[in-house]
Amino acid sequence: MLITAITLSFMVGDMIDGLLILTILILNAGLSFWQEYKASREINLLKNYEPPKSRVIRDGHEQEVLSESLVPGDVVILEPGNKIPADGILIQGFEVFTNESSLTGESAPVGKSESEGDRDLFLGTWVSGGKGKMQVTQTGKNTKFGKIALGLGEIKEEKTPIEVSLDSLAIKISFLVISVAIALAILDIWRGIKILDVFISSIALIIAAVPEGLPAIITVLLAIGVRRMYYKKSLVRKMSSIETLGTVDVVCIDKTGTITKNEMSVRSTVVEESKTDDFIKTAVVCNSANLVPKERDGFDILGDVTEGALLIWAKRKGINIDSLRFENAIIKEIPFDSKRKMMSVFVKNMKRTSLLVKGAPEIIIPLCKLSSERVAELEKKYEDMASIGLRVLALAQKKETDEKNGEKKENDLEFLGLIGIADEPRPEAKRAIEVARKAGIEIVMITGDNELTAKAIGEEVGLFRTNDEIITGKELDELSDSDLKERLGSIRVYARTTPEHKLRIVTAYQELGKVVAVTGDGVNDSLALRKAHIGISMGRAGTDVAKEASDIVILDDNLSTIVTAIEQGRMIYKNIIRVVKFLLTGNLSEVLLIAIVTLLGYPTPLLPAQILWINFVTDGLPAISLAGEKSSGREMLLPPRGKDHSLFDLKTLRFISLFGVLIAAVNILTFLIGANISGIEYARRITFTVMIVSQMTLVLFVIRRNSPTSNKYLLFSVILVLLIQILILTFPPISHIFGI
Repeated sequence: MLITAITLSFMVGDMIDGLLILTILILNAGLSFWQEYKASREINLLKNYEPPKSRVIRDGHEQEVLSESLVPGDVVILEPGNKIPADGILIQGFEVFTNESSLTGESAPVGKSESEGDRDLFLGTWVSGGKGKMQVTQTGKNTKFGKIALGLGEIKEEKTPIEVSLDSLAIKISFLVISVAIALAILDIWRGIKILDVFISSIALIIAAVPEGLPAIITVLLAIGVRRMYYKKSLVRKMSSIETLGTVDVVCIDKTGTITKNEMSVRSTVVEESKTDDFIKTAVVCNSANLVPKERDGFDILGDVTEGALLIWAKRKGINIDSLRFENAIIKEIPFDSKRKMMSVFVKNMKRTSLLVKGAPEIIIPLCKLSSERVAELEKKYEDMASIGLRVLALAQKKETDEKNGEKKENDLEFLGLIGIADEPRPEAKRAIEVARKAGIEIVMITGDNELTAKAIGEEVGLFRTNDEIITGKELDELSDSDLKERLGSIRVYARTTPEHKLRIVTAYQELGKVVAVTGDGVNDSLALRKAHIGISMGRAGTDVAKEASDIVILDDNLSTIVTAIEQGRMIYKNIIRVVKFLLTGNLSEVLLIAIVTLLGYPTPLLPAQILWINFVTDGLPAISLAGEKSSGREMLLPPRGKDHSLFDLKTLRFISLFGVLIAAVNILTFLIGANISGIEYARRITFTVMIVSQMTLVLFVIRRNSPTSNKYLLFSVILVLLIQILILTFPPISHIFGI
């Protein structure tokens, strides 16, 4: 319909009308390339997960090659901190541990060995401990990461609610205005009115009916939202996603890095009486990790993250780690391995040699001098700690010994205590979940961690409550799609899941008509991020593929920022409704004015240039200023409006109809009185002015619950429009342009 209006305007010489409408059309067309561009970048970003070079053994010699040149069969040397350059199997290794959180969602290191089932290594993960050699089995697009990235192109992106509503509006207005214009043209021709006058009336009617400024104004509204969100630590990659956030009623949250900090930390300790100093000393000295201060706050961990958590815990207690280690110099170490499940160090303090031991409770406790009753108490205690998702270590010592025959000295130990370690929840997560619940938003955790850990975290942040269900990926596989949909309302935690599980859960919610947002930071999340109505990735911990697949990037990885984004989305939608009411009420009043006056046998009451000016000033500063309307504070106390909610609900239509008819009636009466008293030219002049004043007054009714002075930009724009109208009426050169 915009193209029709442009063509008709140019045909009769109204270049200003045609050029302005053409500009709006070009602005809209510029946004259409987004989806194809985004999809192509997601696949190309796979290259970012390949280290530029790798150390390999070829022809019996060690050499460094470009990772992209690796082929199946190559042997790659692995050391702590190395990114794994391809999928492969471990063929030789000593206590190799990998961090697979970007792939599986688990924050704890994963032990690897040459045994079947424990030897698989994956592109893009990294070695957190140990040394070894891997044989390449798959490269590039054939790797696990590669298949995930290629799968992104197969998922069709759904239109947002605002896009659906605007499409519906365009169709309805096009049908209505064309029908009315044709009917009136036929009637005028039948009455014997000149073809040129009929043509001018048709142009006037089409221009009056077309809300040519609406798409641009909504674009500006969303752009303002983008700026606001950036100031609130959210990078919006797709403007319409801000509005869509306001309709979200399900948020699928990844545990690691979203609810938790993605940092292992000490959560619980059980220390024997009067053994605190020895307990801390053992945790620090019987430890192969090191801390490196970050540029700002905190530390980076070199080595195993679990052992690093012990050092950070000691630091927070004011312990000088370097001094403690210097005073207790290690003279012999028996490293941890998966069979022994313990680590021992012999240390010399002054002239005394002592043994410090750390390991699995079920291994350490039997090696200690304890009564059977005390053993039973400790077993019950560490089982309780493990049941809430903690990784439990036992600490022990032998004060007087020597390093000879090391492993044989690991008996008759003095028990020091237990220490529980887990990925710590973000302090703001609980509050964010509470606010989301009050807003009618369902929160669901989807994680690769085990069910005990997931449940413990869920309960701690208030996500998992009485009568809620937890289900594992294996149990999910046993459910049919219909059974899953029936249980979606009660399942709050999904544990031990794969990327395919997350995608299936999102799809199930969407098939129930839910608007789904998904948070995530790993490559494993990218499929669901793309499929969801809103994909939200983490800016700090997020992988590049996840960021490219998402609609919004949370720059501070803060869950409360997501809740703020949802609130902003709801507020922006309310402002969009205000703009729709304002513009369409004005357009309706103009259409009714032209149609009724024409039916009464009069010439068009407003010329095309006059109508365009009316639309221009209303579509300009006043409409844009409505974006500055502030939050009422009630946005997060109401439920989501729903995916099927239309811009044109009964309340909005009633407002548009009532005020559209009222403004039209005032202007029809003005035109008829003016035409009968002083002629058509005078009638057009006063009608032109009354229509401007009427629509500026309409703004006050659009924001009726807010004070006009609360939005200084809106107040200024209304005054400016009225002053310009006075200039048009009183300055002859300008008056002539508008046919006055």
